[in-house]
Amino acid sequence: MLRRVGELASISLLIGMICVNSSCSSSIGKSEGIYPVQGMVLVNGEPAEYANVMFVPKDGDMQPASAVVGPDGEFRLTTQRQFDGAEPGQYVVTISWAKPINPDLREPDYGPELLPKKYQDPKKSDLVVEIEAKNNVLEPFDITP
Repeated sequence: MLRRVGELASISLLIGMICVNSSCSSSIGKSEGIYPVQGMVLVNGEPAEYANVMFVPKDGDMQPASAVVGPDGEFRLTTQRQFDGAEPGQYVVTISWAKPINPDLREPDYGPELLPKKYQDPKKSDLVVEIEAKNNVLEPFDITP
């Protein structure tokens, strides 16, 4: 559980560093050169609520984007501003999923990782997507562990 909290803290720190370097605000909106991206994460056909999705650019010049999956399995990516999307290009997608033990707490504890390790490693994940310079609606990621 502590490892999971540490992983989430690392992801939050990375996103925070991106925001500081990009002078982003927390407002929802369009960022220059970034296009809306929405999708779904399903596991065995069921929504993977609370899963963390990270889009890792294949091109080192692009920024990573991330999202948390909602109760319906849907997510919207954030790069600089909340739900702004991602830059056009190719991304490897990583997904980590652990359900909160006590979701009502401000910083809940999490159960064990529910997906195979390959989905958390951008060098091993076989989930690759192309983001285009338009509104992107991705095919669902339907994982069968």
